[in-house]
Amino acid sequence: MSTGTPPPPPTGTPEQGPPLPPTTADPVLRAASEVIGGPAGRRLSPRAPWWARPLPVLVALTSVLVAVGAATKHHCRARGWSTPDQFVHACYSDLPVVYTSSGLAEGLGPYAPGVSLGQPPVTAALAWLLGLLAPPGTGAAAQRAYFDAGAVVLLLAALVTVVAVAAAAGRRRRWDALLVALSPLLVLSGLVSLDLAGVALATAGLALWARRRPVAAGLLLGLAVAARTYPVLLLVALALLALRAGRWRAAGTTLVAAAAAWVAVNAPFALSSPDAWSAYLRDFAGRAAGYGSPWLLPQLVARAGGSADAAGLPPVAVTALTLGGWFAWLLLVGLLVLWAPRRPRLPQVAFLLVAGSCLLGPAFPVQASLWLVPLAALALPRWREHLLWWAAEAAYFGAVWLFIAGQSTPERALTPELYALFLLLRLAALGWVVVAVVREVRSPWRDPVRAAGLDDPAGGDLDRAPDALVVRVA
Repeated sequence: MSTGTPPPPPTGTPEQGPPLPPTTADPVLRAASEVIGGPAGRRLSPRAPWWARPLPVLVALTSVLVAVGAATKHHCRARGWSTPDQFVHACYSDLPVVYTSSGLAEGLGPYAPGVSLGQPPVTAALAWLLGLLAPPGTGAAAQRAYFDAGAVVLLLAALVTVVAVAAAAGRRRRWDALLVALSPLLVLSGLVSLDLAGVALATAGLALWARRRPVAAGLLLGLAVAARTYPVLLLVALALLALRAGRWRAAGTTLVAAAAAWVAVNAPFALSSPDAWSAYLRDFAGRAAGYGSPWLLPQLVARAGGSADAAGLPPVAVTALTLGGWFAWLLLVGLLVLWAPRRPRLPQVAFLLVAGSCLLGPAFPVQASLWLVPLAALALPRWREHLLWWAAEAAYFGAVWLFIAGQSTPERALTPELYALFLLLRLAALGWVVVAVVREVRSPWRDPVRAAGLDDPAGGDLDRAPDALVVRVA
């Protein structure tokens, strides 16, 4: 191992100038644009009307996709969320189901005795606040009102997410946020749970870091960790890149602010209701493999072989494999950050860490893919890989609900071997995106962002910074 300071990245002001039209920045969109006259060229006026500029277009497209997602829940919204219909019609949503089964429908607080949410504080508080907008009771009307209120909040979260991605991408690459605004995962999984609220907080924190607001970024990232645990990996990515660049002042400020925000939100609940508050933390240890996890495959293989009561891997083995896999992946990503010929971009490292946690976790539910959508758009702004990943996610989305339906209605079930096939397809597609990001980290000239003359638009204080620590592996 040796340290050194390779030549600094290019200097200058490449962020000046109008946003790059998406049809000229990506080969897939360039080919698709032939049906509407070809890619944007020199005849296109740079003074487009306000409604044709990036942000209005992104907001409009995101709103349409979330509305389509709400429309796909029409069967359940009209007839109630009941088994097996909610799985057969792929209209399941945690929102009304948890509202009526957790105790919130009785007017209790998020961590009151008798309430079993099992969620981090920010998500639990949001679930409780939505309950104030719904009538009490567990009937169809209460479920529908709760779902409708949640859909409005999640629409706002989706809009915050896409605007934050546009801000983090920088002026020149603002159209990269189309990969969020047009993602079918907004339709499929956007209204399945409250995960989008945590995604919005995390992405907004990343955008504030990109705008060199370390305190505000830390506060939002701390709130994001208090909503969904995965944003802690964004802070890990920031620390790894600060280590390579040797710039700790802004990064340290963000880390301290995030820790302070997390403690400020969690401390009141931890002190007043320690058992209820810690339920989401205790749930990780000793849990069996869940849907979407590779650790579920042994059980699926056994069931496909005719063993109806196959238990699969014991919970202690699932926990050990998960923790071991996460630790090994963290070491590999850390080595990649210090070994790459040029400092990786912050979204690239964050995406790799979060994708690894999903691929190796004890469960990988469909809504967890929403964590990856904004990070993937910033880390790999190229449509080919996203289209393949989206197709695999859509196929798995239908498969998992049919497989779950079989638990209560065997005649309408998807067989274990077919479900295992779709599970593997989904993991392989995400793995392919991971490979593509690693390839661009190792070969920065392949990266569309750096090919445009940029360094790390989302990097904030790390953007265009020289290296302080580089590991050379012989």
